[in-house]
Amino acid sequence: MMRIIRIALSILAAFWLLLNSNCAIMQWQRQYLGDPIMYFDKNGDETKLNNHIYPRREGSGGGYGGAGGGCGC
Repeated sequence: MMRIIRIALSILAAFWLLLNSNCAIMQWQRQYLGDPIMYFDKNGDETKLNNHIYPRREGSGGGYGGAGGGCGC
């Protein structure tokens, strides 16, 4: 009976540690979230350049993103 309680407590402790692990982004690491390498495209730098040039070429802008917060969310 003690063995079962010991196993149950160890599983409960492991589960508690898993739930309480912190994967927070530190303040000095948030600058990397806006890096072009974090884009889902194959070439983030080229996409950034095209998104900068497109409104000047077409005479209109917007529609491909929104304002982001500074919290790193």
